[in-house]
Amino acid sequence: MRKCGENGLTLMELLITVTILLIIAAVATPLLSSSLDAHRSGIARSRLYQEGLLAIERMTAGAKKTTFLTVPNNRKPSRDILAFSRLVNTDGDFYFGAWGNPLFPRIDEDTHDYFSSGGYGIRGVDEDGDELFDEGQQSDDDEDGLTGEDKFDGLDNDLDGNIDENVTKDMNQDGAYGIKGIDDDGDGQVDEGVGEDSDDDEDGLKNEEVVLFAVYLYNSAAKTLTEIHSDPVTGILGSAPKVVLSDHVTNFEAFFEAPERIRITLSLTGDNGESATFTEYVCPRNVFQKTGKRVR
Repeated sequence: MRKCGENGLTLMELLITVTILLIIAAVATPLLSSSLDAHRSGIARSRLYQEGLLAIERMTAGAKKTTFLTVPNNRKPSRDILAFSRLVNTDGDFYFGAWGNPLFPRIDEDTHDYFSSGGYGIRGVDEDGDELFDEGQQSDDDEDGLTGEDKFDGLDNDLDGNIDENVTKDMNQDGAYGIKGIDDDGDGQVDEGVGEDSDDDEDGLKNEEVVLFAVYLYNSAAKTLTEIHSDPVTGILGSAPKVVLSDHVTNFEAFFEAPERIRITLSLTGDNGESATFTEYVCPRNVFQKTGKRVR
């Protein structure tokens, strides 16, 4: 017992206080741990969704505006590869006027072996999904054994379910320089050119445009989705820098539903087992071609 005038706690009071604190700690610790786990799980889930959204947006934004969608295609509709042209003005020419307007670049308008990679289609990519790479003749850009059977007009001229995938030197096959009856280069003259009718932009040069591609490859073993660009000088795939968009990928499918639409599905699984699946439909169209070559 504590006598009058003495301060402090007795041993019994101290033991009771400690016991109460231990009970409170025993109850609070699991609650705090659960709260921290939920917070960490929320952060991991948010990062996973952000990673997936950025990857799917990067692919759909490019595919939506592309000139050439190469993979997937009608020969093997379901692929774990996505490949399309990147809309790069490699020869530096423009619409409207002799010098052109920088706001209106001429893109992918004067090509043959339109990847200019020396390969059949995109070098190192199996375009037709037959597990063979770069087979055919050099200008067989879809690896189907035929050359130049499809003209560049937004239609499936060779009835293979694909659009504008294997063009000729005269890309729209109208027998004229550029588009027949149209002043392609804005210099006041119509259908002028030099040499063959493969001068598709009427600038006096032929086949000077190198089409550059973005290819998205899924590696199931490494769980990665990698973006690879073709080189701006050689056109060859893989010599340009690669970007790993995600290393949590458990499924990737690019599905060719029709010439006007593809479906992209991406599934990610985080380190904690949290998973997320993203599905987007894309209708490829070229918004830059303004002289009739391909306007939708």
